[in-house]
Amino acid sequence: MWYFRAVAFDLDGTLAVHDTVSDGVIAAIDRARSERAMLLVTGRTFDELHRGFPGLTEHFDAVVAENGAVMHTASGTRLLATPIDETVDKALADRGVPSSRGQVLLSIAGHDAGAATDVVAGLGLDCQVVHNRAAGMVLPAGVTKGTGLLAALTELGLSPHNAVAVGDAENDLSLLHAAEVGVAVGNAVPALVEHADIVLEQTNGAGIIALLKGSLLAGHERNCPPRRWLRIGTFGDGSAALVPGSQDSILICGDTGAGKSYLAGMLAERWIDAGYSVLVVDPEGDHVGLAARPGVHLIDAEQHLPSPTDLLDIMRPNHTSLVLDLSGVGVDVKLAYLTRLPAAIRAERARYGVPHWVIHDEAHETPWTADYPLGGLTVAEPGTALITWQPAALPAQVRQSIGVVLTVQQQASAAPGSHSLHATLQTADTPVRRFVVDDRASTHVRHQHKYADAPLPAERQFYFHNEDAGPEIAAASLAEFDRLLRRCDLTTLDYHLSRADFSRWIIGTLADQQLGTELASIERDLASNHDAALEHARQQIQHAVTRRYLAH
Repeated sequence: MWYFRAVAFDLDGTLAVHDTVSDGVIAAIDRARSERAMLLVTGRTFDELHRGFPGLTEHFDAVVAENGAVMHTASGTRLLATPIDETVDKALADRGVPSSRGQVLLSIAGHDAGAATDVVAGLGLDCQVVHNRAAGMVLPAGVTKGTGLLAALTELGLSPHNAVAVGDAENDLSLLHAAEVGVAVGNAVPALVEHADIVLEQTNGAGIIALLKGSLLAGHERNCPPRRWLRIGTFGDGSAALVPGSQDSILICGDTGAGKSYLAGMLAERWIDAGYSVLVVDPEGDHVGLAARPGVHLIDAEQHLPSPTDLLDIMRPNHTSLVLDLSGVGVDVKLAYLTRLPAAIRAERARYGVPHWVIHDEAHETPWTADYPLGGLTVAEPGTALITWQPAALPAQVRQSIGVVLTVQQQASAAPGSHSLHATLQTADTPVRRFVVDDRASTHVRHQHKYADAPLPAERQFYFHNEDAGPEIAAASLAEFDRLLRRCDLTTLDYHLSRADFSRWIIGTLADQQLGTELASIERDLASNHDAALEHARQQIQHAVTRRYLAH
């Protein structure tokens, strides 16, 4: 499977046993390196590495030393933090505490950690004392193996969501947490085992060899840890409805106008906020509101349609997300583009592991037929989300390979102003469960381009009332509706507002619950103010008559 593009290893107690890394471990790393990046993340200094393990660093694409403070890649060596102030060395020496200096950190014995903490506090420095089994180290605050891993992955152009990290000791906790999947070898300390996503049966190098040859990296096993699952709603018992953050496939179905695109947009928000890279293929302009989210690009194909390769190049530098709005181009252009896109995505994923998710809206219109085989895709591979009101139109192999099915339920009678959207969640291992969908943050505008400019069928147009009993004037699009609304007289405006015609049309015809609810609130406010104005007028008339004739 394409997903995991990097593996990061601790050294002592993980790769190495008694200051030795076996030939078998080195061979396993070299074989795995032909398919994905190999990283070494250690608390040792580079001098210690070169003395104790000559030539070891040559087997890795990146080496992070000094517990995340120094990094070496093909681009050279650079410090990731400011070196510890030299006053710490002197203060430790004055207390009889031996220490040795790296390029950034100070190494000490583990039993001297308390004394080092007192020294740092007494000097008022922004430093931390870190334990590593029987050893200890003084580091700048905030520097960890996890921050070092993130810096190295950025240098290699990879996302931490495509990384596996392996360790054995307390200072490896941040390393495991930074990666998508954190692994503890069989000899790991209990504190690390407790927080690991996977605990290997074998110890040290034997565990590493088993991991590199195992089903997870070979693509035969999907493992999205519970900490990576994301909330999308609430079940009836109050528990959270969750979906995987990665490595699964999702089908979102339901009737036209039921809220499928709303739910899909909320899913995209959750993935984006969690740092995953999402490509939204948007044939009808339903998801342009996502571009308001930080780091999300919008490509309006009507203005410019980059090649699939150039499209993915836009996403790669920071693993950002992108909405491809195809609503402004013709059917033939869409089909031709969607036929070329899958091959580009597979190539990008094979090298970089992104985009993590590709959301195909209107999936029943996606070219699955023999004439348009979607690049040979016959299954919903991990990282695929399909949205359709016609799931039966998808190939049987695709439907059968879906991991999670979300079915949006049409509301028979929603309360005025209600935003509640109901759906069901089902997986191969769980029964169907009904949940209330969480609210989304970005604006959802259904079929924006289509409703803004393209004419609607006669039965779906808005007809402005003519007070003179002449023919009603039809608005065939929202642009036309806006123009006629500006020009209509107050009598016509009052007629439609008092009948709640505007909100009824937006909700019933355009299926835009969010805008319809907003208009309904305006209509209710006007009705309330109108009644209050009438009552005020009655009281004024009463008081005037009373003063004139009845106040005796």
